[in-house]
Formats: sequence, C-alpha cells, structure tokens
Amino acid sequence: MNTFILFVYLLFVVAPLSNLVHELGHLIGAKLAKADSITLLHGRGRTVQQFSFKNINIQFGWLFFTTGLTKSNREQAYHPNEKIYISFMGPFFNGIIVFIFYFLYQLLPNAYISLVVLYNSWLFIMNIIPFKIGKQRSDGYIIIREIFRKMYTSR
Repeated sequence: MNTFILFVYLLFVVAPLSNLVHELGHLIGAKLAKADSITLLHGRGRTVQQFSFKNINIQFGWLFFTTGLTKSNREQAYHPNEKIYISFMGPFFNGIIVFIFYFLYQLLPNAYISLVVLYNSWLFIMNIIPFKIGKQRSDGYIIIREIFRKMYTSR
C-alpha cells in the first residue's frame, strides 16, 4: 500500500470527518440540553462555508483538516450533569465510529478502514483523558471537573 496515499487519506479525509463527527456529538449533546444557541467551528482560518438553521450555526474554516470546536449557550446555566453529557458526547460519537468500522474491518480488512478505527480510537482516548494545557481543556477534564463540582455543591 502506498504510504503517501494513506497519509493524504488520513490528513484530508479521516481526520476532518472524524473531527466533525466528534463536534457533532457535542452539538447533539447541547441540543439535548436545550441550548439557546450552538456554534460548531470546523477547521481554522477564514470561514469558507457557513450554514445556519434555527439556533445552530456551523462554520468551516479553510484549514478544514485541523481541529474543531463546539460552543453552546443557554440563558439558564447548565447543570453539571448537562455539562458532563455535552462533553462526553464528542468522544462517545468517536467510540460509535470505532465500533462500526471495527466490525466493517472484520468483513473487509484493509488499511483505509483500519485508519478510521485507529484515528477515532485515538480521538476517543485523547479526549476522555483529563488534561488542561493553557486555556484548552479536554472533554475528560471538563467531565471530572463537573463531577467534583457536583460532589462539593451537593453537600
């Protein structure tokens, strides 16, 4: 298998689509929490495409293969449980992709499907591990923070 083609496939197909799936998980979590407004930013740089419907705004940056971010707001503050499942839904969606493509790989083993499984596994693990770098917080960090916040405010 040509390594260069696999690299291009990973960079321009698997990574952007997997990151988008992750952010869609957060978007659905925010929608379930009845957010007043939700913004999904996919990629970095100048916005090249934008879609809006109801209270959801989706923007694609020209560096679409990089990262994503979902922000949601609600007039009434989110309960810690809502913050937990909004944060968990991103990694959870990557986990669903891992599950589906793992079984697909069992039927049709090839490097392209394997990359989907591996990249989404990596996204799931890296996002569920609690860490904070500067102002960036992993989903796992937010989940742990909210669990502790619930524990100490319920006393």
